[in-house]
Amino acid sequence: MMACNLETPQMASVTDDTPKPPNPGLCRTCQHSRRIESDRGSIFTRCELSLEDPQFPKYPRLPVLACSGYRPKPA
Repeated sequence: MMACNLETPQMASVTDDTPKPPNPGLCRTCQHSRRIESDRGSIFTRCELSLEDPQFPKYPRLPVLACSGYRPKPA
């Protein structure tokens, strides 16, 4: 059994508090994906397929790991 060492406090690690956009998964390389940045700096990934087909969410939950509408961006 491990015991907590209360005599030696852990040093808080220095981190960058700047929010990072979530990994969009497949959306990163999909031709139907659009990166949207709000006036307040929030970043969203929008699926343009949602305009034609309600099966696709306008703002999918990230990361997208599988999608029937995925098409790679042209090289």
